[in-house]
Amino acid sequence: MAFERMKESAKRGLATSRARVDETRAQRQRDKLLYELGRTSYAEHAGHATPEAVASKMRALDDFEQSLREKQEWQARDIMHPGAECVDEDETVASAARKMRDLGVGSLPICGVDDRLHGIITDRDIVVRCIAEGQEPGKVKVRDLTRGELVWVDADAGVNEVLHRMEDHQVKRLPVIENHRLVGMISESDLARSLDERRLAEFVGKVYTTS
Repeated sequence: MAFERMKESAKRGLATSRARVDETRAQRQRDKLLYELGRTSYAEHAGHATPEAVASKMRALDDFEQSLREKQEWQARDIMHPGAECVDEDETVASAARKMRDLGVGSLPICGVDDRLHGIITDRDIVVRCIAEGQEPGKVKVRDLTRGELVWVDADAGVNEVLHRMEDHQVKRLPVIENHRLVGMISESDLARSLDERRLAEFVGKVYTTS
C-alpha cells in the first residue's frame, strides 16, 4: 500500500510539473505572438506593412488563445469513445484477433472477472509473442501475453495529461478509468476530432518515432 501511495504521489507530482511547463510555454508563445502583432501594427502605421498583415497576426493570436481555452476545458471523458470493447483474460489469442478484425482496431483492453483493466493486447503481441514463437493462437490465453507497465488515464485527466501519457509511452490507444473501472478508450481518431492540426501533427510525430 505504501508503495502504491508513493507511485500515485510521484504521478501527481509529474503531472503538476508538466502543467507548469505547459503554462510557461504557453506564456512564451503568447508573448511572442503579441510582440509580432505589435511590431506589425507599428510597421503598418509607418507604411511598411499592410492591414492584411496585421489581421493575419491577430488571427494567429486568436487561434492560439482559442486552442488554450479548448485544452483547459477538455477532459479525458470528453474525448474518449465510451463503452470500450474488452477481451476476457481467459479468452484465446485467436478470439482476441477476431475481435480486433471485426472492430477494425489494433489493440484491445484485457478485463478480468472483476471487470477491471488487467492489460492491453496488441496485434504486434499476437504476431511477435505468439505466432513467431511457434505457439498456437487457438490455445494460448490472452493473459499469457500481458506484460509490462499498464498505461491508462483517469477520466478527469486534462487533455495535456492524455497527450503526455500517449506520447511518453508511444501508445495509440489509451484506456480511460473511473472508479477503478474501464469506461472508455481514447484513440488517434478521437484526438483528431479534438486537436488542432499543429498539435495533432506533433502527437503523431512523437508516437510514431522509434528510438
